[in-house]
Amino acid sequence: MQEANKTEEAKKTGKKGLARPLISQKTIFKWGKAALFFAVGFLLCRAPLPFDTYPLGLSLLCASQAEIPALLLGILAASFTLPTFPIALVCVSGAAAFSVWLIRLLWDAPKDGSLRRPRKEARLFEEKDDIQKANGKAEKVRTFVEAYFPSPLKLRIALSGVAALVLALLRIISGGFRYYDFFAALVLLFATPLATAIYGVSLDKQKSEGVFLLLARQGFLFTLIYGAKTIDFTGFSLAVSLGLFFAVYAFRRRGLAAGALTASVAGLAYGVAYAPAFLIFLLLFAFFSDLKKSNWGLGLSIAGLCAWSYFAGGWLALLRFLPSGLAAGAATRILERLQKEESDEEDALEEGRMQVAGERYKGSNDRFRGISDAFSSLSEVFYNLSDRFRRPGTLDLRQICDRSFDHFCPDCPNKTVCWGLEYSDTLQTVNALISALHTKGKVTEDDLPEAFSRRCGCMEEILQYMNHECAKLTGDLLRNNRTEMFAMDYESAADIIKDALEEDDGEYRFDPELEKKVADYLTDAGISCSSVTVYGNRRRQILLRGIDLDGAKVTLETLRSDLGELCGVSFCTPVLELEKNIRSMTLQSRVQLTATGAFYNLSAEGGVSGDAVNLFENKKEYFYALISDGMGCGREAALTSNLCSIFLEKMLQAGNRAGTSLKMLNNMIRSRGADSTWECSSTVDLVEIDLVLSQAVFMKSGAAPSFVVRGGEVNRLQAGTAPIGIIRTLDVGSETYRLRPGDTIVLISDGILEHDPDCIWISSYLESVSDRTPEEIAYHICNHAASYDHHDDCSALALRIGKKE
Repeated sequence: MQEANKTEEAKKTGKKGLARPLISQKTIFKWGKAALFFAVGFLLCRAPLPFDTYPLGLSLLCASQAEIPALLLGILAASFTLPTFPIALVCVSGAAAFSVWLIRLLWDAPKDGSLRRPRKEARLFEEKDDIQKANGKAEKVRTFVEAYFPSPLKLRIALSGVAALVLALLRIISGGFRYYDFFAALVLLFATPLATAIYGVSLDKQKSEGVFLLLARQGFLFTLIYGAKTIDFTGFSLAVSLGLFFAVYAFRRRGLAAGALTASVAGLAYGVAYAPAFLIFLLLFAFFSDLKKSNWGLGLSIAGLCAWSYFAGGWLALLRFLPSGLAAGAATRILERLQKEESDEEDALEEGRMQVAGERYKGSNDRFRGISDAFSSLSEVFYNLSDRFRRPGTLDLRQICDRSFDHFCPDCPNKTVCWGLEYSDTLQTVNALISALHTKGKVTEDDLPEAFSRRCGCMEEILQYMNHECAKLTGDLLRNNRTEMFAMDYESAADIIKDALEEDDGEYRFDPELEKKVADYLTDAGISCSSVTVYGNRRRQILLRGIDLDGAKVTLETLRSDLGELCGVSFCTPVLELEKNIRSMTLQSRVQLTATGAFYNLSAEGGVSGDAVNLFENKKEYFYALISDGMGCGREAALTSNLCSIFLEKMLQAGNRAGTSLKMLNNMIRSRGADSTWECSSTVDLVEIDLVLSQAVFMKSGAAPSFVVRGGEVNRLQAGTAPIGIIRTLDVGSETYRLRPGDTIVLISDGILEHDPDCIWISSYLESVSDRTPEEIAYHICNHAASYDHHDDCSALALRIGKKE
């Protein structure tokens, strides 16, 4: 029994246990549309034309493209309320409905003429042959009809003319060939096709805006109001209510001119004497609507309507117009409320999404522009280096010169002179040739001393040999490195684009679940809002469109705090904006921390320091600090470390991820060192501080330990990794650390620990630096390391974390 109850409950419920409605919205709309067409068909069929003719319902049936059964039922229902020839109208209407169905079937069929298609692929061959024959006949019928009626509307007008002719003949025959019936036949033959054309243009789904469409709609309205005059309850006129309602509707959709035209046409359809009443109602309503006084406007509009009706028809007209005006006003208010709720929700949601899309577009543009600027600033450095890397080193060129002389000199009679008595001059000549090869890539006799050229009989062959070997070596270097360099470049570019798209996807992704929670909170807080948009991951934002704070039960500060707790972030003070009479509120996650820093650097024994220290911040509220220690000493070490510092600064300021930037740097340093005779690598000690999420990420490649000091507690962070540029795969250690205001971060180079490898002195010193400035901390650490007789390059960097006010 319980299982049966569960099964029954399951049938009545959908997902998430929600009860399904007994009638779906689609079903309600379908039956409502059918009822509307039934009512229109009923009203038009009752509209009398001269000589007791009623062709308007038949015209609408011929012109209609949908709801034919509902229209036919309305016409049939109205036919039996007519005083003349109801049976003839019923028969002709039924035949017309069948003909309209055939027209729809013919024009809606596929272009190959197939009126019938098999429901299943597995059909008998005989049945398929029958279907093909039927399709062929349908194609012939279509071709014949389209030759005389190129459009469905013309065919419908012709159909209505035929129906009118049949109806007229029946009227004449059954009436005994009276003059009265002949005049009725003329009215039928003229009015039925004309009304069909008007209705057809109005109901055409492919219609375009223009004068014909405007006239057709007004004609449709005129006949509808004219037919509604026949429905007149005691003290209530359906025609008046419909005319006023359509006038206001036209004003709301198309403006004052369209509303005034509609009111005038509806008034003329009801009666010339009462036409000004409809126009007065519309003008008063429009005037007060522009003043944002719709309630006053509606009341005064009904008052003006009643005043003119009393003037034109006395108390009887007033008693008829007053309830009709009130009914039209009630229908207008209901329609306005429904349209306002729907349009406000759609407009607010669309504007909110468009605003977020605009911010995303601007953010993406700024992001990629920053990347472009970074590559532009680095391109000059790369071009200078590439000119140097693509030529052989001096050691390789010396070997080429030695091989050249060893190849030709052993059999030369002047060998003892060149490599004996004139050895110093020969050595100078060799150095000159090496310099020319390194500078120009080739040597000529102009690069040789005149005396040496006269003495050496094989000089031309020696120079050709040198140029050939130098060109061969240069080609080998380019061939060996080109493929790997292209691979690294494409890989780096792909990583950058991928990171950018992933970050954009996270920062501009909507959160429907949070949007619902925020909307529920605002309802409980007495705050009305047309739309709620929550998006973002790290920088979470809330956009409230159409917000009304008049009935708020909480203050803005409480609202900020509660929404921050609901979303798991801390928001800035809400920002209120008013645009196009729509008030919006924006809340954005706030920056939690600040970072201030200083560094100090001492070179080894007064030379050029091989350490590079840098502090910078980007537009995404990330703060960076790094120390790069070039392997070796002197200018080459300084060049490598500064190149690392500049590269990382430009890439990180452009908004790229630190991991991708380090990977690109590793590839670049490796490609640089591949063509060098000296060691080309560098340590990188990088800390990335997220000022929004209050956390730091320490990334180390062969770097010395780092320290985080909180109160008197010293935390040491280190990783056993290889420096940048040594191996193809990036070797970087990463550790995330939660930060608090008052924390101190210290980064040092290897030179600081040269005489303190176990970090005993520096750990003891950092226990009591909470009251010292970053400048003092960095200065004292470097001075202590430099107090020894021999020391390496020394660099220290100190950061103090504060709270953002």
